[in-house]
Amino acid sequence: MFLPNLDIQELFNAVQTGLLLCGQDCRFVLANSVALDFFNRAGRELADQSCHKALFGNDTRCDGCPASGENQPGKRQSLALKGQGGDVYLKIFCQRWQGQYLLTIHDVTQEITLLRRSDLDRKELQAKNILLERRRRLNQEEQEFLSQLMDNLPEALLAVDEDFLVKRQNMAVLDLFPSQDGTHCYDLFGHRAPCPECPALRGFSEANGQKKSHEADGRVYTEIFSVAPNGKGGLLQFRDITRQVDLIGQIRARREEIASKNKVLSLLVDFGIYLQKETGINEVAGYFIDAILPDLHAGAAGLIINDIRAGNIWLSYQSGMSTAEWKTVTKACMARDLQQPNSDRLLADTVLPWRQNTQIPLVGAQGQRVGLVLLEGRLEQEELDILRLVTEPLGAFFQNQLLLRQLEEKANKDALTGLFNRGYLTQALEEEEEKFQAYGIHHALVLGDINQLKKLNDQYGHEIGDRLIVAVAEALRNTLRNTDIAARTGGDEFIVLLTNSTDEDAEHFIERLQSLVFADLSIPLPDGGEFPVTVSLGKAGTDRHPPEALAKEADRQMYAAKERFYATASRYR
Repeated sequence: MFLPNLDIQELFNAVQTGLLLCGQDCRFVLANSVALDFFNRAGRELADQSCHKALFGNDTRCDGCPASGENQPGKRQSLALKGQGGDVYLKIFCQRWQGQYLLTIHDVTQEITLLRRSDLDRKELQAKNILLERRRRLNQEEQEFLSQLMDNLPEALLAVDEDFLVKRQNMAVLDLFPSQDGTHCYDLFGHRAPCPECPALRGFSEANGQKKSHEADGRVYTEIFSVAPNGKGGLLQFRDITRQVDLIGQIRARREEIASKNKVLSLLVDFGIYLQKETGINEVAGYFIDAILPDLHAGAAGLIINDIRAGNIWLSYQSGMSTAEWKTVTKACMARDLQQPNSDRLLADTVLPWRQNTQIPLVGAQGQRVGLVLLEGRLEQEELDILRLVTEPLGAFFQNQLLLRQLEEKANKDALTGLFNRGYLTQALEEEEEKFQAYGIHHALVLGDINQLKKLNDQYGHEIGDRLIVAVAEALRNTLRNTDIAARTGGDEFIVLLTNSTDEDAEHFIERLQSLVFADLSIPLPDGGEFPVTVSLGKAGTDRHPPEALAKEADRQMYAAKERFYATASRYR
């Protein structure tokens, strides 16, 4: 039986992992300091015990033990030790060696813990690497022992001198680095000189126990340094930790994803609370663009809210665009087809100042379109889904505000005809004048006065006169576009605001009324007769007259038309 001498004991203690040597009777012959430390921490005694009793508490040899037969292969087993600082997980490999049995013990506590934390049902990398240092001036028997020991270790091990020249390597090096054909350790990673920041540049004594990471061909390796027993050169242990690094990266990514989702959830809650408390539309728009959106999107942005009157914008707010750029965008948003409640149309890319953009229609609780959110850059589907969680309550808020405006609008309508009153017309005229000044969009006024209303009232009563007024109002309402406004400003006086129209457009509008609408229109009289509906009309457009002169010019033309009417009909006083 081979009995190691003190040099062999010193060699065992130089190895950075546990080694146990058993005799034919499976009793311990030799143990290095690492192995003794494992079992001392667990309060286990190894002296004068068999390996199967001391390690596993078995009275008989383990199944598959190499000591059971001549040709029995090596055996691997796992062992958990209860230590004062927590459980220690070990992997033990037993094999025959020179008539005895060599047990190699690997500490895999870190790998087991990492796998448990990541809930992955996979085997972790093999046990903690074994570092071997060889001494110079070993006899032939010791060198053979060291060589056999190194080749039986599962992880790559290099023995190098002070100049990083490889003196010995085990078979695992070729498995880990198949293309390795260099003479120095740094050749493994394609370097022509020692790796940058190598811990051994100042000597292996200072590098002893230190680690260094390497990346090569998409793989990540850890290098562990140990000083040789004679202090000259050292042992380098390499392990591929790519899977471990990937696992850590996945865990970090999941944590970041969870943190991001928690942030979005908190943002949504805060925004919902804000919408419940705040009723000012400008404040809400500013809070959305300046406070909420920057956490969800990086880049310029804009918000457009349609008015209850088609062709107008009720509210606009932007960040990151110039005045000229925003002017172009808001003008394009006044298109009637873009403001339809059920429209799914978006702005043309040429209108927006960005090479790529994302447009999110803003809809209310009933699915009606109320506006548009404009974002710089193309968003991924996941980003869009998150943004819609914010735009949905925002759309519901503005729809409620628009419903309130519609209620206010009803209060501005004439009770008899259902047309708007003078106050609402004045507000609409101010909006059109702003569009004219900002965008050069023309508008026109058409003034109308019913002919012979006083005669009808005196002869048949005001009820019949009201019928005449209602007939004119219905005729005007049925002729207008949804962007135009008709208002009753007096007993028999009407004003029509034609948006996006010129003086010539107003002239065509009057011709259409007179030739197609009023030409054959009449109301029935109590005596069975018919009273013809006639209206004197005048017009004026901003392409020919300043906005403040439209009413005066249209009134002048209306009275001229009335004089022409009474030139062919008797004037009633």
